[in-house]
Formats: sequence, C-alpha cells, structure tokens
Amino acid sequence: MSFHAEPSEDTALQAALLRQPRHVLFPAADQFSAGFGESGWRGALRASNEHLIPRGLTLGFQAGRAGQAAAASGYLDTLLTALQRQADALADDREVVAMVLQLGLAEVLAPVALGQLLDAVPQQLRTVARPQVEVRVDAGSTLPPAQLRAVGCTRFNVIDRADAPGPTLLAQSRQVGFTARYYQFRVPSAEDGGFIERVHEVLAEAPERVLLPAPCAVPERPAADAWLQAWRLLRDAGYVAIGGDHYQRGDLPDPNGPGDGQRHCDLAGVPRRDRSDFVGLGLAACSQIGEVFYRLEDDLQAWQARLQSGQIGVTAGLILSEQERLSSEVAQSIACDHSVDAAAFEWRNGIAFDACFAESLPALDPLLARGWAHWDGRVLRLAEEGHLLWRMMAACFRPAAAIA
Repeated sequence: MSFHAEPSEDTALQAALLRQPRHVLFPAADQFSAGFGESGWRGALRASNEHLIPRGLTLGFQAGRAGQAAAASGYLDTLLTALQRQADALADDREVVAMVLQLGLAEVLAPVALGQLLDAVPQQLRTVARPQVEVRVDAGSTLPPAQLRAVGCTRFNVIDRADAPGPTLLAQSRQVGFTARYYQFRVPSAEDGGFIERVHEVLAEAPERVLLPAPCAVPERPAADAWLQAWRLLRDAGYVAIGGDHYQRGDLPDPNGPGDGQRHCDLAGVPRRDRSDFVGLGLAACSQIGEVFYRLEDDLQAWQARLQSGQIGVTAGLILSEQERLSSEVAQSIACDHSVDAAAFEWRNGIAFDACFAESLPALDPLLARGWAHWDGRVLRLAEEGHLLWRMMAACFRPAAAIA
C-alpha cells in the first residue's frame, strides 16, 4: 500500500541518502598497513584454524579493479594456484558455504573456465553439500544465463546500468534453473530518465531479491528522489528488508531466523545467517579472517611471481583493535538486524554498552529526533525509513578512522 510523505520528510531523506558513508562495516582498503604481509596472513589463518568451532568459508573470486585481467592469458591458472595456496594453509575441517563470482569475472573467464574453477573448489577444500554460487554480471552482458547455470552457478545477479537492458537479461535467466535471481541497482543519475521504468520492469519479473543502491559509486548528479522512489516501489511490491541493501520478495521465508548477533554482511555485501570468514582470490582481492583483513597484489605479473614462490601475495592488512571489534559487532547488527540489543551485547562481551559507546551515542540524537530510529527499552530499532539509512546509524558507532 502506498503512503503519503510530507515534502520536508522526503527532502531530509534524500539529503541523508547522499550523505551516507561508503565504508562503515569494514575499513577501506587504503587504510590497510603495508607492514602487514605474508606472516600476518599465516598468523591469522593459524588462529582461525584453531577456533573451537571453525567458521565457514565464503570464497570471492574477482578479475581485479576495472578488469585488469581482461586481456591476460592464463588467469584461470593463476586463480587455481591461489586457491591451492589458500587450501594448503587452511585446516581440513574448514567448509566452503558460499562462493561469489564478482562482477567482470564471467567476462574474463569463458564459461568452461568458470566451470573448471568451480570444480576445483571441492578438490582443494571441503564444501557443504550445496554451496551457494552467486555470479554477478553487468546488465549489458551477452553471456547466455543458461551457460552460467550449466557450469554450476546457482544464483544470478544482474548489476544495473543505465544504457543496458538489465531487466531483459534478468528475464532470460528465468527458465534455466537458478535457485535465486537478484537485481542490483546503482545510484541513479539525474540523466538516467529510464531508471524508474527499469525498476517497474524488474519488479514485473519478481526476482527473489532486489538490491537497492549502495553509495560506493555516486554519479556527478545523483537523483536521490529516484532512489527514494525505487525504495517505495519495492515496499509497495511487498519486498522486505533482510539486511544490508538486500530486499527479499515478501512471499519467501526469512532466510535469517531470529536476530542473535551472529548475522553478518560479508565483504561481498551479502547478509548471511552466520558469520563466515571471507577469502578473496584475484587481483586486489580483499579477505577477512576473524578480525584480520588483508589485500592481495593488484599487479598481475607481481602476483603471479609471488604465487610461484609459494606465497599468496599479501601486500597490506589490518588487525582490528578490541574497541573496533566491538564497534563492528554493533554496526553489523544495525546492518543485518536493523536493531541493536544492548543487553545481549553486554551478555556476549561482558562490558556495559553505555560505557563502551559513551562518545558514540550522542551522534544518534539527530537521527532519533527525525524518527528514523527509536529506543524500545534497551533495544535500538530502525524505523522503515531508517532501513534506507542503516549506514548512517552504523557510522555512529564506528571510530572516525573507519568511516569514509
């Protein structure tokens, strides 16, 4: 059902959308230290391997920024070598629960090569019976979705672009057996006159999930009014916020279950029921192992040389402090549960919530005054409009250095 919104409320929401920080759940890669290298990576893996209940693993394969590997021969072999290096360092009881083929990889590797990469994972690492395999493709991709399904991809994610028929590509994927189809919007530009029409076309296709824009790439003249209208159209169509920027079709069961502080948006932006370590493989790929982050080489020849010498190719990394870990836990709760239970936080961590965030809580006041969130006893709950602004809420609890 549509609802009326006062112009002043819309103006405030649109302005807030454009003020959201980009990196609020994780530190930006340029904050990593070059002093963190191979030894830091191996130490993080050893600590993670010894955890009493090993976390699952999510693998993220990528072609590098702006497709650096697009013209490179032998990239599949490079990825396979990197996979083997990671597998050699991981304990045998670690399990791969999901894989993400990042945007551009399906164009760099032909479908047969993608199939070889996916087939190599259970040969190198233990996997669950049916791991999720999400493939992300540009709206202008000419790859037949059936070929991607045939090599083992289970989830098809179309990344919107103003000058490409993304809804048509989404429609082509309907009958080929994907377990789920996603459509991911970008921040619309004022010049993109067809944005709302594409929203209607996507909703007519009724994919399992629609992802609202993330402020990672904002055009020179963003259309915040269209961004807000897209959110309202999703709600009118019955889509429900399930964490991060993901909205799921309302007739589907909640994939997360009750919020218990274990939900987690990973480095690929996917909200998951349980936290898993994220292992990125590819040029400039980033990973998270426990509270440790690291980044790989972004030069192909340098990365290949380091792999051949037995290394994984770590160039920089970062270890969260205890305060950063606590802040991250709250930020993840806001992103995934759209709430923070202060009493549950205290039970898990043995520290008083108000004391831990004494300097952070006043930053919430303007958002509370707007009605975008409220305290229900000791539980901070985001309002419907607050779901759009979860980054602003989460940023209140993050150290200034982690917000960019």
